[in-house]
Amino acid sequence: MNPNCFLTSGVNGLRFDRHLRNDSESPARVVVLGSFMGGYHVLSELIFGELSSRVQVVGIATDDPTQPYTNAKVRLWRHPHMPEDETLVRRFAASLDISLFTGRVKSPEFQELMTQDWKPDLCLMATFGQKIPQHIIEVPRLGFFNFHHSGPIWPSHPGPDPIGDMQRDGVSHLVLTMHRVNESIDDGEFFARSHQVAIPPGINAIGMHGMTWPKMGDSHAGRRGSRAALAMVTNLCHTSFALAAPTRPSMMAEQSRM
Repeated sequence: MNPNCFLTSGVNGLRFDRHLRNDSESPARVVVLGSFMGGYHVLSELIFGELSSRVQVVGIATDDPTQPYTNAKVRLWRHPHMPEDETLVRRFAASLDISLFTGRVKSPEFQELMTQDWKPDLCLMATFGQKIPQHIIEVPRLGFFNFHHSGPIWPSHPGPDPIGDMQRDGVSHLVLTMHRVNESIDDGEFFARSHQVAIPPGINAIGMHGMTWPKMGDSHAGRRGSRAALAMVTNLCHTSFALAAPTRPSMMAEQSRM
């Protein structure tokens, strides 16, 4: 497949915990759970970015917004969008000939895929509408991570419509936060974040995803068009083949170094 058919860009200037070390050169088996811009851009970076020789995407789970268990009515899908937006990751997966799952994650079928077939070292989630059960969270040895639009303090605005919630609360800027997944919704341990980006008046979640995932400018470094998913996931995959340290800096400690 010609990667030029799926041009991507994203965010740079990320801040990371620095407790990880690189112990292995073996490709990490990665499962991506996502839809729309988030799932598409994470996949694009794993397949075509500098990580392509370090990871193997073994499976993809994506939303089917026609199904009630994806909670489409309270998520970004409630805003006006194109029908093609709903199938972006599904079509991308088909073009890559990668195993695809569109059903319930709380099912024996998905558990079997994860434990018997895909066997991921790492799971990355972006714009995915189902709550992940604990027994699935525990499968990947390197961790299960989610990308969530939030305020600069973590945790912030959990739930299906964080952009709408931030607008309601008068928040003027947001960040894209990468955090560990746990049984609570959007409440797991902070791992990384992008620079802050202004929320334009009147924009909805569809429009904001279109801003933040493809191209989020780095006002501090003066660069634009860099890759958010690449920077975040590169840091994770290049250094997390052995998650060694028992403790990590808190969000407040991280902010004090900004």
